[in-house]
Amino acid sequence: MSTFLIIDTASAEFALALAVDGAVVRESARDAGQDHSRLLLVAIDDLLGSDAPALDAVVVIRGPGSYAGVRVGLATAAGIAMARGLPVIGVGTLEAVAAVAGRGEWLVIHPAGRGTFAVQPARSGHLTGPMLPASGEELSGTRLAGEDAGSRGGLEVRSADRCRAAARLALDRPSEASATPPEALYLREPGITVSRKKAV
Repeated sequence: MSTFLIIDTASAEFALALAVDGAVVRESARDAGQDHSRLLLVAIDDLLGSDAPALDAVVVIRGPGSYAGVRVGLATAAGIAMARGLPVIGVGTLEAVAAVAGRGEWLVIHPAGRGTFAVQPARSGHLTGPMLPASGEELSGTRLAGEDAGSRGGLEVRSADRCRAAARLALDRPSEASATPPEALYLREPGITVSRKKAV
């Protein structure tokens, strides 16, 4: 039996799940805005409670998505794993969306900031091509799947949906479990600049 804690902080709404053998037995979702770091650990404690079974691994969505959100999720997963002596398994945001979309041809999407989306083709639950940027104006149609796809005529996939998919995907990759947290995956390198005061 495999028991996983799943963490998805790739969106303003973060989600958590406790899964046993790929089936979610507890879950929660909460709007964090830009406050993931303050709310996440409290939400994890609430989810696990005092009667949670022993965990076998921590599964974390590693991006693309909110820069700060993804970083907080990865750091939190690493901290919990280190404290409990657990491995960490990373699952990509678009990989999870593709698994939710399932059969057929899809273009899976996720907001990547500044009005841009990360997009990737998928077929029958698997990614089939490179991840590329696209503007919101370029995206529409019933074969879209992901966050904000619903408003564009496609399949809306929220953070809780991605958690359920990640619970199943993680079962198939025990060899990828590692004590070292997975690296964040971004559409582009974040544009971080030195403050004007420090530059002077």
